[in-house]
Amino acid sequence: MNQETSPTLSVISARQLLPQLRALQQNTIGFLLETTRQHGDLVLFDLGTQRAVLVNDANLVKQILQDRHPHYDKNTIQYNMLATVTGRGLLTADGEDWFKHRRMQQPAFVRPRLETSLVPHIVPAAQRMLDRWQTAAQRGELLDVDREMMDVALEVVGQALFSLDLSRDARRLTSAVLVCLDHIIHLARNPHLSLLPDWLPQPGGQKFKRALKELNLSVEEIIHQRRAAGGPPPDDLVTMLLNARDPESGEGLSDAQIRDELITILIAGHETVASALTWTWLLLAQNPDAFQRLRAEVQSVLPDRDPTAEDLQRLPYTAAIFDEALRLYPPAWLITRRVVEADSYYDVRVDPGTLVILSPYALQRHPRYWPDPHAFRPERFLPDATKTYPRYAYIPFGGGPRLCIGNHFAKMEAAIIIAMVARRFRLERADSTEVFPESLVTLRPRGGLPMRPIPLSEEAN
Repeated sequence: MNQETSPTLSVISARQLLPQLRALQQNTIGFLLETTRQHGDLVLFDLGTQRAVLVNDANLVKQILQDRHPHYDKNTIQYNMLATVTGRGLLTADGEDWFKHRRMQQPAFVRPRLETSLVPHIVPAAQRMLDRWQTAAQRGELLDVDREMMDVALEVVGQALFSLDLSRDARRLTSAVLVCLDHIIHLARNPHLSLLPDWLPQPGGQKFKRALKELNLSVEEIIHQRRAAGGPPPDDLVTMLLNARDPESGEGLSDAQIRDELITILIAGHETVASALTWTWLLLAQNPDAFQRLRAEVQSVLPDRDPTAEDLQRLPYTAAIFDEALRLYPPAWLITRRVVEADSYYDVRVDPGTLVILSPYALQRHPRYWPDPHAFRPERFLPDATKTYPRYAYIPFGGGPRLCIGNHFAKMEAAIIIAMVARRFRLERADSTEVFPESLVTLRPRGGLPMRPIPLSEEAN
């Protein structure tokens, strides 16, 4: 695998792109993957007044996200659309605001703190979910695993970061999140709609406004209740944001800024890990040998008890399963940047204003970095495995200074949920129809993922 050869620039004109617009809209990840297969790792879309470059080279990804990250910002359609829901929280903010807010929130996500504050909330949330599955199994009911993962992940975020029991509101809030995010994608696929005046009715517009109002009211209530509560406040992310002060000015965050950060964490903290867990169960159903190896590891470490933080180091195959699911179906399947200071990709100059497109989905299936790239092989990520891929060929959480603040949170949460499910259930497909990954804000199975929970106690008998 020669990783030193610089890619040749391919140019696709607006005329050449026009016949592919339907494929781009209907199957964006498929379009990006096929474009890199046909045209290589550096593709310029020359649209006249706008230029966009698709980069699928690990060395250049490192340059963009880490080495020369000040040359780029997030003033792109992707993040500006997302900001209509999240505001300028960590995910969409830039510059000094981003740096200050990241510094304020970082203590909530350090590994030692997560081990003590996160695990005790994951286990009971997962236990409640599995008890519901037991009832569903007894009735012969199917589960929409996509929705189940969304609900349990939201419950964990509520308890671990907000000190709130969101279990009763999980279905309502996840519905509001999905409506908001799906509307963003609808606008991104139909950019002419954003040019219409606000007073003109748009498809799904009223539903989006109601869902966004639902999220705003929920977050405002969190802030209000915390400020009105007596006694010592819980040591969580909400308290950190309310008490945060700029070291130079001494100023705190406004309610609008706190709202943006809480909405960002509420959405990003459960939507992404839920998406990856959903694909994990599909991959394990398609690869029964991997599930049997998972089950054997879990039984050897946790024969008759729930997992603790100390157990995570003893579950390497469990963690590797999630890492491989993240490789094949990265929730953040698209990363964009805008060039603000000219850069060079090998011998190709990239001018300010150019849109840069990175696709973790395409990059993490690149045959130069990944032997048998479309196969599910968790052993790639075992601690003693020979690492054959460069660091920036695997970017499910991004990279550089903008590396996702919740990456440890997501991986710990996923490992515990996977282990707890594998102790009690095997999930099998409800039918043999193809599952189509839909390129929404995260990758989600079109139409959900109906599966049948099979209690392992019954299989043992």
